[in-house]
Amino acid sequence: MNAILVIRREYKEHVKKKSFVIGTILVPFLMVAFLIVPILLAFLQPDEQLSVAVVDHTGQIGERFAAAVDDTTKDGEPRYVFRQEPPDEERKKELIAALNDEELDIVLEIPEDVLESSDVKYITRDVRNFQVLEDFEGHLTNIVIERRLAREGLQFDEVASLTTRVKLAVSQITKSGEVEKKSILGEWGLVFIFVMILYMSLLTWGITISRSILEEKGSRIIEVLLSSVEPRDLLLGKVVGIGLAGFTQLAIWSVVGVAMTAFGGAATIEVLADVKLSYSVFVYFILYFLLGFLLYASMFTVIGSICSTEQDAQQLQGLVTMPLIVPILVLMFIVQSPNSTLAVVLSLIPLFTPMVMLGRIIVLQPAAWEIALSIVLMVASIYLSVTFSARVFRVGILMYGKRPSLPEVFKWYRSAG
Repeated sequence: MNAILVIRREYKEHVKKKSFVIGTILVPFLMVAFLIVPILLAFLQPDEQLSVAVVDHTGQIGERFAAAVDDTTKDGEPRYVFRQEPPDEERKKELIAALNDEELDIVLEIPEDVLESSDVKYITRDVRNFQVLEDFEGHLTNIVIERRLAREGLQFDEVASLTTRVKLAVSQITKSGEVEKKSILGEWGLVFIFVMILYMSLLTWGITISRSILEEKGSRIIEVLLSSVEPRDLLLGKVVGIGLAGFTQLAIWSVVGVAMTAFGGAATIEVLADVKLSYSVFVYFILYFLLGFLLYASMFTVIGSICSTEQDAQQLQGLVTMPLIVPILVLMFIVQSPNSTLAVVLSLIPLFTPMVMLGRIIVLQPAAWEIALSIVLMVASIYLSVTFSARVFRVGILMYGKRPSLPEVFKWYRSAG
């Protein structure tokens, strides 16, 4: 009963914090922005008409280039207004002056040896957008290649058709035997988003437990609490209460994610168009958060118990956070080879399981026995870790001063048994 009171206190205290409210709202907002902003930016790109002066030293490329670039603005007007200029140094100086006076947008100088050097000067007041550069480079490349082939007595159209690149349309066989199109880049993006959210949640709420214990030790509130509740109930209340606050936050994020999936939010970006996200991913997301939180929370509890200052705690927190970094380092490998020996082994190591197994599930759901085994191993690890942290917590919460050494911590564990 006392543990329930502590759970209620810890939950209300953390849910009412401004940081909780802001974080809960901000992450879904960023998820939506990640999908919508690129589309909005595409519509908000400047739709202006650009004046381009072409200085063609070859006398053969400039006019063909201007005729090839036929882009239009939304109003149907030509996007580029070309004018051919003589290859004269004095005239070039006048064009540069016109650029400075904003009477001209771009000067394109095609050298006489362009067929050998492939270099064309692009001069402007600013870099402009990449689309302009890509358009110009693409058309100029085709024209220059055509001139080179003509010089060798070859036809550009024939060579182009014979040298067309092969495009691999990636598909994947599902367990039901269906063939589905796959976007490797899109899957990598989804795995990265889910794993990073899980990483930040485990790290944030784990440190929150450690900091909560330190604050109450420093203000001596812990002594008042222990006069009313047992150390075991206090530990249970803190872990469960703060864990429920984290669960609430993730549940809200998952609801937003499910809603976005239901309305086809992922298909709004070309990269994510072929990515299908099962609702079960959100269930596993919550499950592995809970398991991961209980495992790491018990370790952060030990840190809060044996330390008396924030500085001491920060030095030890690195030891706990390092295992959280490993899955991020191997994330790309996991996406590329989800069923490799390394991926399977890492997903069954409890410290790495939450993020690695979640990543594998998103890319290609592992066999049911692998998921079940990972859960069993995590539950066993949580039991051992919680047992150890509970004994250390019982002794450490009333200890102040110099941080104990590792042998002393194990001595506390044995004495509390």
